[in-house]
Amino acid sequence: MNRALTRLPIALALLAAAACSGNGASGTPTPAPNSGGTTTSTTGSTVGGGDALADLKPCDLLTSGEVTRLGLSNPGEADRVGGAEACRWNVSGNGGLLAAVNPTQGFADLNYEGEKTSPTKAGDRDAILVEAHAGAQNICHVVIEVSDSSSVQVIANLTASSTDTAAACKRATDAAELIAPKLP
Repeated sequence: MNRALTRLPIALALLAAAACSGNGASGTPTPAPNSGGTTTSTTGSTVGGGDALADLKPCDLLTSGEVTRLGLSNPGEADRVGGAEACRWNVSGNGGLLAAVNPTQGFADLNYEGEKTSPTKAGDRDAILVEAHAGAQNICHVVIEVSDSSSVQVIANLTASSTDTAAACKRATDAAELIAPKLP
């Protein structure tokens, strides 16, 4: 299938999320598509994490105290986005956070080709930081590797008018640091 066609639904979802947060309302980040692209994988993979992720509830990845510390709404809202179980938390007037559990998609299965990515850590786990996903300066992803074939995406966004990628990445990174130790 044409790569542009596979990325279009996600790009539209990102634009919709950014539009929703433009007038002080909360936006909704979305996970990256699985379109067959490749990314650079880091070392330290575990094997078999996907099976354990299949039963993991994304809204259980942050405690109510952690949600409050991050300035997010509590409780989070369970959702299914891009084929992944997810949880959304909002920040009143300033976007939000989404955690998506991907029991069948590792780093290599997520297409971040052409994106500004860099290897990082979330706790003791390998991760990838994706700054300004799809050119949106108000969005940042941290993709935590669980195994070669599974991952958890932590996606933060600010209001659509924001160009503060660093603040979006701080929100995503802070949340990823809290989530990583809870993963199998």
